[in-house]
Amino acid sequence: MLDTHNLKVTQSQGENVGEFGRAYSEKLQTLARGLVSGLYMLIRSVKMYDPDNAVFEKPLLQLQDIINQIISKEGRLELVGVKDSFYLNNMLVKVDLNSIDNQRYLLGEMRDKDVGGISLNKPVTVPDLKNFIWIFSKEQTAAAEEDGLAGRKLLNMKVARFSRLREKLNRDDLANPDDQKVDRKKYAMTVYARAVFFLSKYLESVQQGKPLNTSKALRLVQDFVDISFEQKTHFLGMTTMKREADYLVYHQVNVCLMSIVFGQELGLTKAQLRDLGYIALFHDAGMSTIPEELATKRGALSAEEKAIIQKAPLISIRNILMEKGFSRSTLLRVVTTFEHKADFGTAVRDGRGNIQMIIPKTNLGVFAKIIAICDTFDALTSRRPYREAYGPEVALMLMWTEMRNKFDPELLQVFMRVMAIQPVKVLSRRQQTMSLGGL
Repeated sequence: MLDTHNLKVTQSQGENVGEFGRAYSEKLQTLARGLVSGLYMLIRSVKMYDPDNAVFEKPLLQLQDIINQIISKEGRLELVGVKDSFYLNNMLVKVDLNSIDNQRYLLGEMRDKDVGGISLNKPVTVPDLKNFIWIFSKEQTAAAEEDGLAGRKLLNMKVARFSRLREKLNRDDLANPDDQKVDRKKYAMTVYARAVFFLSKYLESVQQGKPLNTSKALRLVQDFVDISFEQKTHFLGMTTMKREADYLVYHQVNVCLMSIVFGQELGLTKAQLRDLGYIALFHDAGMSTIPEELATKRGALSAEEKAIIQKAPLISIRNILMEKGFSRSTLLRVVTTFEHKADFGTAVRDGRGNIQMIIPKTNLGVFAKIIAICDTFDALTSRRPYREAYGPEVALMLMWTEMRNKFDPELLQVFMRVMAIQPVKVLSRRQQTMSLGGL
């Protein structure tokens, strides 16, 4: 039987033994992913076929083999669904990014049948597995007990009721609300630090002409997405952490964070937010190849210097194309990386130089428009060798006035709401007509 009384899960991501139950094991992770995948395939199939159908023979044998390998290795098997994740023997199961929707489906089906998890201390048999799968058949309406359905009892497998598990987790959350907040914030800071470290190494590899494979960062981006859904305040607060000497590294991580929160406000799905954050994390990588004295130069740039700066997005695109394979995702990364530097429209000014209206130039992608706004806001609010940082209100006012043609005005208004800043109300009329300098 699953020990739900002593179960303690503080956060659905992480590997620290003290906080998250047990250390990461790649061997156990591989078996765990096979277990979750096998259960998903069987429970999905039982909606269409009778469990006695021959189509189940091979999948049941494969699942039996995985479960018995886990029991042989661990001496037990306890699989529990907590929030949006599974835990196997108190270890978070990290599924592949392409399998997240399958995991969500499996968790939903289990909870619909009040199944919170399973436990075994002895090797499982195919008849036991088949009786467990019967719980999810479309004809089945009765709730399963700890030992399964009436007439289809489980011998070596026990079922944990999701309703009891949920009560236990809710009690823990209510009893320790401050601990929950601390754990979430601490984990958010850890993921941020990991992203900064990875990006530092990546930019070094770009400067050496041998870019690392960026797919290693997908797990970090997915963690960012999960954190943004749980605690947006902690998430946005991290974007104030900046070191001038490592501007480009922190800038790209901050733009990734803000883009994810912004995209969430716009109603993007988790999969879309992952793609958006992934692109944003490397949107300015080509700038790492620009000489430091040029990137931080005071005053106007010469035509030759401007040409060098304008090559940076092309270097970012070249790095994307150097990675193995070419897919629809690759094309989206290439197009967005290029488009985010393009102005949204052409400014029509009056006799005094004030912008009266914006004429859209082209149909830019929504990812590019989101990144353009976040990119500029973080750049303006960062201290640079040639100027001090602008305050958030001043930065947004500059974006709303002098730089207005660069952004989709509707998205910019949403961004102001996301950042909880209303510059028109904060600044005086005189300040609202200020000009942009020192960029």
